[in-house]
Amino acid sequence: MLVDPRMMLSSQRYYIAAVVLFVVWSTLYLSGTLHHSTEPTTFGNFARKPELSTKDNLRSQDVLRDAITTVFKTIKVYPTQEYYRDPKGKAWTAAPSNSSTWTEPLGKKVLIVDIDTRVPTGDNQILQPDAKIDWERLESGGAGLVSHAITNHYLYALIHGYEYRYFQAANMPDHHATWIKPHIFKEVLPDYQFMVFMDADVVISHLEVPLEWMFNRWGIEEHTSIALPHDTEEFVNGKSISTDSKGVPVLNTGFIVTQNNKLTFEMLEAWGNCTTEVRYPGCARWKGEWSHEQRAFSEYIRYDFGRIPGTIVGIPCDDAMGYPGFKAQNEAKGNNGVSDCNGNFLRHYTLGKDQVHQGGTNTMAQALAEVLQKSVVSMQDQIIIKESDPSSNVAWEDQSIPKQAWEVDEDEEDLETAEDDEEGPLVSDLKKTTDSKLETDREKKISLLLAGKVSK
Repeated sequence: MLVDPRMMLSSQRYYIAAVVLFVVWSTLYLSGTLHHSTEPTTFGNFARKPELSTKDNLRSQDVLRDAITTVFKTIKVYPTQEYYRDPKGKAWTAAPSNSSTWTEPLGKKVLIVDIDTRVPTGDNQILQPDAKIDWERLESGGAGLVSHAITNHYLYALIHGYEYRYFQAANMPDHHATWIKPHIFKEVLPDYQFMVFMDADVVISHLEVPLEWMFNRWGIEEHTSIALPHDTEEFVNGKSISTDSKGVPVLNTGFIVTQNNKLTFEMLEAWGNCTTEVRYPGCARWKGEWSHEQRAFSEYIRYDFGRIPGTIVGIPCDDAMGYPGFKAQNEAKGNNGVSDCNGNFLRHYTLGKDQVHQGGTNTMAQALAEVLQKSVVSMQDQIIIKESDPSSNVAWEDQSIPKQAWEVDEDEEDLETAEDDEEGPLVSDLKKTTDSKLETDREKKISLLLAGKVSK
């Protein structure tokens, strides 16, 4: 019997996720995927492609990539597929296949990068080499979020053949930690066509859906420089805190797509140096004031570089912000008027970081369950044994045993009872009375014969 993945128990989801995690984490220390050392990276001087320590490590990474790609091949969505149907049956449309910009997998031309100043080397963290990680008790906060991000984002990169890097960044002097983003983008992007950054609290909703399909859906074209999602709108004291000084909704920098072209590097240079106020007076305000580099981009950069349509693409909030139940949960906490964004393709747990663990677990379990389901369905003749139904076996039915005189057939009894019921209560009572009278007359006749008083 095939099991609907949605009906899996929590323990079953953890088991399936554990299978995926074993495969992914088993090679993290055998590859150059993690940019990590005792000396944190200082901004402005970044390693581009960390060297692998041995040829064996390189082969190990290739073997892992090939294995993961093969395992998930049966459920992957092709870039030009015109729609995607999620596990709940909802269909999502992309660009028509004849107008898709991205028609082939981009593979290693895409880099997925996690950038964080938090170091996941403590107890039960992904870079802790002295003890096996316990996924079930992995925390959804602090460095635990980084461990979750590496797991989800690295697995996604392996499935689709993208490159992956984790940058353990140093803090910038006199700036909030998130200001490191534009500087790292500018240094690393030259080696790739696309670089995709995700915050540690972002979970990829459907691991089988490639970036190329999403690019086509969102209208990212060959001349696009950067794409970011529209932020969820939130209110404090009845006033929106999600708009810029012109009243335009801000773009969220928790998910950023950058493409390698001349204008992109000019944009990143201007963004990274915004707080110097050489080009943008007033930008220094956002060194430490929320929402830091995000607000600076929406206040200055998008107006300066977004004059050509398609250069800066705003991704729908419902696709790349929030998570299922985001609006209801936050309104229940008194955050009335918050946007109804459900993270259809990227779940950003800005106001629900405690749910990152469950979200990541479900995503991995769902993908592997679909792979196993397809395998079982396609190989039923090899892995499913069906027992014959005895009632349909003719040879069995013909081997009947003659009844003894004293045996009563229950079916015949039921039939006689049914016939009595069909006669109705009046006829049935008369029949019983007649039978009783005949039996009494027969007994009297036998008694008289024995006494010699009647003839035969």
